Amino acid sequence: MSTSVLDTPLDVDTIAGRFAVGQADVIHAVQGLPGFEACRRFVLVTAPSLGPFTCLHGLDAPHPSFLTIDPRRVEPEYHCPLSKAERARLGGSDGDVLLWLAVVHVDGARMSVNLRAPIVVHPGRMTTLQLLGADTAYTTAHPLTD
Repeated sequence: MSTSVLDTPLDVDTIAGRFAVGQADVIHAVQGLPGFEACRRFVLVTAPSLGPFTCLHGLDAPHPSFLTIDPRRVEPEYHCPLSKAERARLGGSDGDVLLWLAVVHVDGARMSVNLRAPIVVHPGRMTTLQLLGADTAYTTAHPLTD
């Protein structure tokens, strides 16, 4: 029995440790994230040791690694507008379920969350983009408290 490339796990070193992920878990950015435009392939690492956080890790150089959290864990009523054009860029339609991530910034003992520019993942298409300049009252440095 032969093993296909899609079955071969990838070992990734992230800010949260080393993890094995499947090729089928690769998320393709429809445009690079600000500052990392050349990085188009990411994986979302989840592990009990990270909870409630996840790690969005770039597979292309320079291999950025972002600590992320579901923004509704920070603000239960969180809502950020997603335009029809942005949804189309993800390859989705109005009824599709999307995964929303907010990037966490750690500065010593202080943590904040960027709720203004969330990263949106279409799990069915394995595509992602970051909403920039969203028309929202949320900030880029919302305090993360217990």
